[in-house]
Parts: sequence; C-alpha cells; structure tokens
Amino acid sequence: MVFNFIKKAAQVVYSAVAWSASFVWMGAVAVTWAAVSTVVPSRKTHNYIGGPGMGAVLKITLSRVEIIYDPDFDPERRGVFMMNHVNLLDAHAACASIPHAFCGLMNAWQFKVPMYGWIMKLADGIPVPTGSNRYRAIAEAARDRAKKGISILAFPEAHRTLDGKVAEFKRGVFWMARIAGLPVIPLATHGMFELMQKGSFLLTPSRITIYVGAPIETKGLSDAELAQVMERTHKIMADFAERGIVPGRAAPIPSDVTPIASGA
Repeated sequence: MVFNFIKKAAQVVYSAVAWSASFVWMGAVAVTWAAVSTVVPSRKTHNYIGGPGMGAVLKITLSRVEIIYDPDFDPERRGVFMMNHVNLLDAHAACASIPHAFCGLMNAWQFKVPMYGWIMKLADGIPVPTGSNRYRAIAEAARDRAKKGISILAFPEAHRTLDGKVAEFKRGVFWMARIAGLPVIPLATHGMFELMQKGSFLLTPSRITIYVGAPIETKGLSDAELAQVMERTHKIMADFAERGIVPGRAAPIPSDVTPIASGA
C-alpha cells in the first residue's frame, strides 16, 4: 500500500514537471516560429522550427521514440495523413514523423485555445464547418494547402481511443481526400496508449514507435473502391498500433508494449 502510494505520488510529480516543461517549450517554439513567419512563410520553416520543436515534446516525457518509414513512402508527396487517435500528444508524434509541413483538421473553436490555437493558425490549419457541403468545403481547403506544399493530418476515428484499439473509421475524411484528389497515408503509433490515456493527464515514460506508410491513391475511385481503401488503411493502422505489425515484415517490432488482446 505504501509502495503504491509512493509510486503514484512520483508519477504525479513527474507528470506535473513534464507538462510544465512542455508548455514552456511549446510557448518558446510558438513565439520563435511566429516571429520568423513575419519574414519567411511558416510552411518553409516547418522542418527547422515547428516540426522538430513540437516533436521534441515526446522526448520531454522521457519516452524513447523510433520512426519507421515504409520503403515506398515519398517525403515529397503531399497527402492526407490518417492517424490513430490516442491522446493529447498525438500531434507531437505527427510533428516528429511527418518530414514536411502539414496542418490539421479541427473544430473552429479549437483555434481560440491559447497557444494551441495560435500554433494551428501558424500551421494554416483547416476549420471544420457545419452543413451538408462541409466535405466539399474541406476538400477545397485541402487542395489549397497541398498546392502550398502542406499536407493534412486527420483522425479518421474522430475520437480518442478508450482501450488502445483502433476504432471504426468515419468515411468523411476519405471522401474529402478523394474530392481533393489526394492520396491517404497511414500514420500509426505504437506505445502512445501506455504514455497517456484519455481522461488522465498522468504520464508514464514509454517506448513509442511511429509507422509512416506508403501513399494510397483515392483520385477517381468509386464509392466501393474508396471503401476498400478505408478498410485497407484501417488494417494497416490497427495491426501496427495494437500488435506492432509492420506491413511486409515477418515479425512484429521489438516492443516493451504488451499487444492489445482482441477481446479487450
């Protein structure tokens, strides 16, 4: 009992220190990036300031981070990165692994959040509108970002996982990618659920592995073909996130993370 209390108290202290250091660091990155963007567009300095700056937050948690790129991944190709949604640090994992400028899809109110909203504006984020034509409006914005050399980050589950498993995908972001004529790119994380879970701000240093897949074309596909792309993307991401399985490899990645049981 005493040992468990001490262990929990240590985790609380560690989490408080890690979050405090992270907010100070992100503030410094945001201010620096904003200042430089008055002279040079933020998309051109992403690889030097925004990306590595925000990606470094995972290191502040004392977690070990490894990135695996599919042999057919093209760092120069813009597209819609589909990422499994685990916790509030997902975007930092994306910053650590996407090798060029990208922006996120998010609710309009999120742009009003201090610091976070400012960073999203710097990254040219896309607010999600309401109404029946929202997918076409988002697609137009996505096409505009791609022309500027900016990819889009989306969470097709729409909500953070409660059990570490990859939930069923929503079709809207895949429709958006097809209308915009952009490929979807699987982006999966393994170990983020062990780092932090929804409903808690407590952190546990973890071994985090990020997989960036090959682009999957959507342009000109029928609804049935697009459904197959969605199913294929889900399988790639679920296999990696839940079991550490990399497409084309005979064995899962070495990991400190226990695979998530299918009956969990």
